[in-house]
Amino acid sequence: MPAFKTLPGADSPRARTVARLLATALLCMFAVTAQAQEEVEDDTPFSEPEDDWRVWKLFTGQPIIFYGQINPAVVQYDDGAVTRTYSPVGNSNKTSRLGFRWHIRQFGDWSPLVRVEVGLSARPSKTVNIEDPGSNSWSSREGDLRKLELVVYNDRFGAFSFGQGSMATDGITEVDYSGTRLAAFSNVGQIAASQLLRNRDGQLSQLQIGDFIDNFEGANVTGAYPDGSRKMRFRYDTPNFNGFVFSTAFGNEVLRDEGETNVDAALTYEGVFGEYKFAAGAGYSWQSETRVLSGSATVLHDPSGLSLTAALGGERDGGSFAYLKAGVQRSFWSVGSTFLSVDFYRGTNIESDGTLATSYGLAMVQAFDKPGLEAYALIRSYDIKQPGATFDNGLVTMIGASWQF
Repeated sequence: MPAFKTLPGADSPRARTVARLLATALLCMFAVTAQAQEEVEDDTPFSEPEDDWRVWKLFTGQPIIFYGQINPAVVQYDDGAVTRTYSPVGNSNKTSRLGFRWHIRQFGDWSPLVRVEVGLSARPSKTVNIEDPGSNSWSSREGDLRKLELVVYNDRFGAFSFGQGSMATDGITEVDYSGTRLAAFSNVGQIAASQLLRNRDGQLSQLQIGDFIDNFEGANVTGAYPDGSRKMRFRYDTPNFNGFVFSTAFGNEVLRDEGETNVDAALTYEGVFGEYKFAAGAGYSWQSETRVLSGSATVLHDPSGLSLTAALGGERDGGSFAYLKAGVQRSFWSVGSTFLSVDFYRGTNIESDGTLATSYGLAMVQAFDKPGLEAYALIRSYDIKQPGATFDNGLVTMIGASWQF
């Protein structure tokens, strides 16, 4: 998986597209706000809006609620012969980001919301390797505009979303109650995706771990969209019917070269059965010749804190994967809950016919009473097989901390 390119110049077609999107969003925000009354709902993270530094009020009287995540980490990778440490890096399992939500007062039964979210690129762990350790500086990369959308919700008719944002199958293979999502999830190659495989004779190959591992998150296959299935799209989500929500979207990739039109649909469910909490999702995505069917499910036993998560999926006439995770949640210390998990991944025919990738991981996340603060650690092995080649096993370790606000 090559490192991302820098954003094009201001006169490039993609730059002009992004500029038009931003201008359109701003016009929509001001047009909607101008009609709204100054009275707004209390939809802030804290009970008293005036005590929350994340809430700003504009001249219109409408609040803008800022949110974000800072997620630095230290990653060490052993390719079987050489061990390198990369510090600091951004944890690509859940990237740093900054955004805001602009809630507009209801118009009858309709609730509009404007959301803008950008990624904060600082040496993502998925882009570094022994030949290209990356730069410690913050920079702009393609795809850093994560969301730029207008969402309108109605209790009876559901939600309608317009603009840059998640397709229906975004995250469909990542339903997970383990609590260790920061350190380990179904796309086990994310934190080391660009690390080069070392041949058994000691020579470095130009093949990367990310070439052989994928979690088939919608049209997100083989690194083509390495940070989720988000596009310039129209999306519809039904109201919640006894835990079930059906979603569909139609969109086009506008932030990267060679973007294609994508259509997808997903069905998700979440419910409680006595002492058990259960969630699942399944989706189907089609893009040109690509057809992907994938999904995941997770269950948590509240009294014991034990959880089990599974995910699987594949591309028509292409590769497939299976993932299994067992987790436990405990309160060992007074500072907050502790989450532990072990997982297994198996991917077949992803890079090419006959290839096989297996990975085992052990993860820990420690939550703290301070809202949004978590520390985490991971150790993960990679075993890659390809016809006609023999590679040393890889081993990655990661420690880090995340602050969500």
